[in-house]
Amino acid sequence: MESVIVNIFLGLVLFFCISFAASMVLYVIMFLYWPFCYIFLAPKCFNCGKKVVSKETIRCPRCRSFLREEQPQEEMNPELYARVKTLVAKTGLASEEELMPETHLGDDLGIAGDDGYELLEAFCEEFEIQNMEEIEPSEYFGTEGGPNPFEIYVFLYYLVFDREKQHYSCSPLYLRDLVKSAEAGKWIPPET
Repeated sequence: MESVIVNIFLGLVLFFCISFAASMVLYVIMFLYWPFCYIFLAPKCFNCGKKVVSKETIRCPRCRSFLREEQPQEEMNPELYARVKTLVAKTGLASEEELMPETHLGDDLGIAGDDGYELLEAFCEEFEIQNMEEIEPSEYFGTEGGPNPFEIYVFLYYLVFDREKQHYSCSPLYLRDLVKSAEAGKWIPPET
């Protein structure tokens, strides 16, 4: 009986070690992939030449010049827009002058994980959003934390069985989306 328990224990330890090693290999590949994309594939600002975060970025982080034309916006309530800008500026990641309706909260401001959760929670409190339970902050800001040794299995599952979905990219959340939800008094999922 003892040998069966020892064999089960050793099997679990071996499974964990293999999972951990596979996760580390995946993280090394991802660690090398992002600099490659940034060096060779990232768009550059026409004005100062600085590489920008992503193709969806509206303004250059260095010179604040527009990288592409803004999409025509529907009219927003100026009072709500000012209140949302003030709330987002309290994160300390941008001043109110830098915030625009097209500011991408994840890419442009670098909000992630718990910071995103706290921002959405403060937003719902400030504007009395009715359906707060429908908001999933990790959908817009990702998660925080270190390497998960079992994440490799989830990644492989989606790679093999569900290729069309991009499970590792976050949905975009812009400042205008918060203003739209504040106007409605309930959470309106952003259009993708």
